[in-house]
Amino acid sequence: MTNILEKLIIILSLFYFVNNCTNSESQKITPSYSSINVDTPRDRYNSLLGYELQKLTKNIIHNEKYNLSASIKYNSQNVLNVRGLDSLNEIEGSISYKLINSKSKKLIKQGKVIKRINHGSISSLYGKNQNLNHMKERLVKSLSKSIYNQIKLYLN
Repeated sequence: MTNILEKLIIILSLFYFVNNCTNSESQKITPSYSSINVDTPRDRYNSLLGYELQKLTKNIIHNEKYNLSASIKYNSQNVLNVRGLDSLNEIEGSISYKLINSKSKKLIKQGKVIKRINHGSISSLYGKNQNLNHMKERLVKSLSKSIYNQIKLYLN
């Protein structure tokens, strides 16, 4: 009888321990709002930029509220051409951004971030188009992380 009682005590203590661990995990506070409101133009890559910036800044909680306006532009050029064969191209993505205090309408931080990617050697038109779209998406993600890091450094 005591053997069964000992097993029951062990099982109940394990249950209590596991239950307390899961309750402490569920009690972690997750912010329901962000201190930064992101505003971008409504074309394809600027919408992606807005989505990436909102995803990155959703956990920034600050005493003040801020508006972040950003827009991305692309510039493409040939950088190398060997005897008329396939050329090497370069695409440049640049994001201009402004961080403004919502309450006082004061400009807090402003800047421009630029990154470049080289590409080439794809022969089909479809492949070139898809490659260009993927590069622009990668540039958006990379540049949004750079902006996020600059803003985070300034606010902390």
